[in-house]
Amino acid sequence: MKRIFTNIQKKVGNALLFTVLAGAIASCDSVLDYDDGDCSIKYRVKFKYDYHMKKVDAFAEEVKTITLYAFDDEGNFVYQNTDQGEMLADGSYSMTVDFDPKQYHLVTWAGLDNQSFAVPVMNNQSKIDDLVVLTLREPTSRAEGEEGRYIVDKQLSPLWHGEAIDGESQLETKPVAGGIREEITTIGLMKNTNHIRIVIAQVNQNPDEDIPASRAIRDDMFTYAIYDDNGKMNYDNSLMKDNLLTYQPFVTATDEVTTRAFSEEGEPANTYSAAIAEISMARLMETQNPRLRIYNKKNETELLPDGSLIRYLRLLKEQNFIKMPLQEYLDREDSYGMIFFVDENLTFLKTVIQINDWVVNLNEFEF
Repeated sequence: MKRIFTNIQKKVGNALLFTVLAGAIASCDSVLDYDDGDCSIKYRVKFKYDYHMKKVDAFAEEVKTITLYAFDDEGNFVYQNTDQGEMLADGSYSMTVDFDPKQYHLVTWAGLDNQSFAVPVMNNQSKIDDLVVLTLREPTSRAEGEEGRYIVDKQLSPLWHGEAIDGESQLETKPVAGGIREEITTIGLMKNTNHIRIVIAQVNQNPDEDIPASRAIRDDMFTYAIYDDNGKMNYDNSLMKDNLLTYQPFVTATDEVTTRAFSEEGEPANTYSAAIAEISMARLMETQNPRLRIYNKKNETELLPDGSLIRYLRLLKEQNFIKMPLQEYLDREDSYGMIFFVDENLTFLKTVIQINDWVVNLNEFEF
C-alpha cells in the first residue's frame, strides 16, 4: 500500500468508524464490537514517563501531545485518538477509550508535530507495519557522497514512544460511582530525541603569553555535524533502513565555559573561552555508529581523532553508571553536554573531555 505522509490530526480516530464495525455498535455506543468489552467497565489508558535518569514520572511536565493507536491480533488498524494541551498537564490525566485495551496491540507516539516528524494517515486498510515515523530532513544536491545529502538542522520536537501488547504494560482495576468498574492500562513512554551540546574550550598552556586574536577561539572557526541513519522509526520503535542523515547545529555561539577539568583537588574551577554548537537528533542506538565530526577550518583538520559518538558516551557510562546497560543509558539520557579542549594553537588536547559535568580521562582511550 502506498504511504502518504502528512501532518498528524487531532481526532482522526473518531472519523474512522470502520464499515466492518458499523453493525456491531451495541447499547453502550462503543465504536468497537462489544464482544471485546464490557458495558459495566469504564476503560482508560494512562501514560507515564519515568524512563529517564531521574526515574520520576515527568509526563505532566513534559508531554504536550499524545496519540494512541490500536491494532487487532492480525495487525489491522482499528482506532486512533489524539489529546493535547492543558489536559495533559493535569496529573490525573488519562484517555478514555470505549474498548478493552487488553484485547488490542496499543502503540503510542507522543510529541508528534509537522515540523519535525511525518506520520502516515491511517485508514481502514492500514496495517500496523504502516505506522512508521519519519524524521523530516532537507535534501541537498551539493553533497558528493551520502554525508551532507540529507540535512536536519532544526531543534526537533521532543518525541516519545510507548507500546502495550494485550494490555501488558501496567493494569489497575478500581470501583467508581454507580457500580461501574474502572480499568486503567498504563503505558510507559521512552524518549527518542536527544539534545547534543558541543563545547570546544580553549586552554592557554602558556599563560604568560596572550593568545593572538587570530587564534582566539570563535564558533565560526569550526563546522559541526553528526552522521547517523536513525531517522526512520517503526511502530515498535526499532530503527528501519534509512538514508544517512547529517545533523547540523540549530544554533552556534562564542561564549565562556567554567569547568574543573584542569583544576587540582581543592582548586576552583577555571573559565575558558569556547565555541558552542547545539544539535538535535533522533534516537541513539548502541548498534548504530553515529559519527561526530568537528572540522577545524582554521587548521583545515579534523579536530577529533576518533569521531565515534557512542564510544565517547560509553566512556561516561562505564565510569559513572557501570551497572546500567549501555542501551538503557542511551534511552534514559536525552541531553549530553560534551566539552572538548584545544590549546592556544587550536590543537585537540587528548587528556580529558567532560560529558554532563563528569570529567572523563582519555589516557586509556585508544585513538
